[in-house]
Amino acid sequence: MSLVSDQLVDEIANACLAHLINEPELLGQFLGETGTSPDELRAGNSEHIKTGLLDFFAHNEPAMLAVCANAHISTDQFMRAYYNLNPGG
Repeated sequence: MSLVSDQLVDEIANACLAHLINEPELLGQFLGETGTSPDELRAGNSEHIKTGLLDFFAHNEPAMLAVCANAHISTDQFMRAYYNLNPGG
């Protein structure tokens, strides 16, 4: 049973992506750390991309807090979505 809706996961992943677009240095860090190509990122909302986005932000607290504040998402919602996509943490 899913702890959070797919819609919320999509909303959070989109907020993470929007944050990266506005922070080129962080975007470069994301691409480097995850091995994601710009084309993969542009291609969209695959489960792999969503998991990578939430994982990256979950391990970068200042960036996660900024995403949550800008998107009006609680950190609790963010972390529930993260653990929903990555149950092993």
